[in-house]
Amino acid sequence: MKRLRFHPLRYPAPVLHACALLLAAFALLAPIRAVALDQIEEFGDNPGNVAMYVHRPANAEPDMPLVVALHGCTQTAADFDAETGLVDLAKEIPFLLLLPQQNEDNMALRCFRWYDDSENRPGKGESTSILAMIDSVIGGIVEGYSVDPDRVFVLGLSAGGAMNAVMLANYPDRFAGGAIIAGVPYDCNRPVKMFDIWWWSLHWSPLALDGADASCSCGIRGPSATDRDAADWGDYVRDAAQSIPETWPPVSIWQGAGDETVDPDNLEELVEQWTDVHGIGAVPDLQEVTFGASHDVYQDANGTAPVEAWSLPDFPHAVPIDADDNPAACGSENGYMMDADLCTVRRIADFWGLGSAP
Repeated sequence: MKRLRFHPLRYPAPVLHACALLLAAFALLAPIRAVALDQIEEFGDNPGNVAMYVHRPANAEPDMPLVVALHGCTQTAADFDAETGLVDLAKEIPFLLLLPQQNEDNMALRCFRWYDDSENRPGKGESTSILAMIDSVIGGIVEGYSVDPDRVFVLGLSAGGAMNAVMLANYPDRFAGGAIIAGVPYDCNRPVKMFDIWWWSLHWSPLALDGADASCSCGIRGPSATDRDAADWGDYVRDAAQSIPETWPPVSIWQGAGDETVDPDNLEELVEQWTDVHGIGAVPDLQEVTFGASHDVYQDANGTAPVEAWSLPDFPHAVPIDADDNPAACGSENGYMMDADLCTVRRIADFWGLGSAP
């Protein structure tokens, strides 16, 4: 990630302050909970210099699903396994859990570089490294575990959620489903118009902070998320795809309405992007309230739901978990996992058709 390149005399102080807060957006460090993770150091092409970890559930089955989990900024793989509820769910379903981990040498805050053209395009950087991990698992690198290549799913939080959108956009034919938690649309930091002086000055100024254009264009600790037409959002994904699939992967979208890190308006922009990709309208066909959360379902002509959206009133920048003692409980609270009486990973697995939510 490039360094933040703001010239203090060129931009107003409020703008500098808002965009510079990108560095503090993920300042809470999550406590590490001891879970068996295995690092696989040699897994193939790794141009993004990303580390690979896996969690092997004890109850292995032939041709298991594979779930890829992408952590947020300042986190590690070990911060995003049991805390989210994924480890218990991996045992329950079961599935093999793959946890890519950002390298501090790439980005000091360990954010996946979802905003960088050298990392978020097919065949380049971090997206290629993550795909290589998936291919190595399918190829049998995790001894004693076989994975069904048609049941590969990806989810992520924040920068990991944004990188999730990258993977779905770049390699849609490789995934059976995705889930974006407190993330942003793919390529949201594109300029609004060809001669947007503000965007270009941020992007090219030799003194700018890396990711500043993304921070300001995508509504991260600063100005509001950029509002675009659904067709434009959809074109960004279609233009990026390595190949256009016969069926695009279904996408579950989650956002806290009280999020002060990622502008909650990104929920609507994400819905517009992925409903357009699926060729359906951005008006929900079904609406319900579950444990205080608004759940909107977007259906195609066959009544199938390729897109769903969850909005949690007053909920901050975190993965919603259910910390109570009940059959639906999952995860443990820390800076990025907060009790909402709702287990996000169970609901996502249910949406994917893995069967989890009681």
